[in-house]
Amino acid sequence: MSQNPVSNSAVNQMTQQELHHLITVSTGFIDAYIIDCHGKEAMLLPQNIVLSALDSATQVPFVEWHELKLPVYAVNNPEQKTGVALVIEGDDVSQRFALMCNKMPKTIRLRISEVVDEEQALNDPAVFQYVRMADQVFHIPNLAQIQSSLGL
Repeated sequence: MSQNPVSNSAVNQMTQQELHHLITVSTGFIDAYIIDCHGKEAMLLPQNIVLSALDSATQVPFVEWHELKLPVYAVNNPEQKTGVALVIEGDDVSQRFALMCNKMPKTIRLRISEVVDEEQALNDPAVFQYVRMADQVFHIPNLAQIQSSLGL
């Protein structure tokens, strides 16, 4: 009896579920970055998927890191000339990319119980989910969609 191979979208969904798990795992605390995003809610991203932070010009199609040319996904203010590129881990080296930010993001250690799902329409394909912490709403990125938009 043959089985169908796992579809690429199922693999991407598993990766997204792993990201979501990193944010909601019940260890009590996670270390995360709060990343200001131009034109939308700030992003909440687990620190353990960020491999490096590099000062960079913002108007670039790629960032060089360890002899790799990583495509850039920009969330920075487009009028800003310099920023910080966060190197984001992928399942494979070929899936890494640079997240272009205005500045080095704020780090936060948060209690899992402080983060609750926010029921909000998902109109942006780059947003996986919205969450609320105290009186502020953040978005969890859809890394598979971002990678896909970069041609990875």
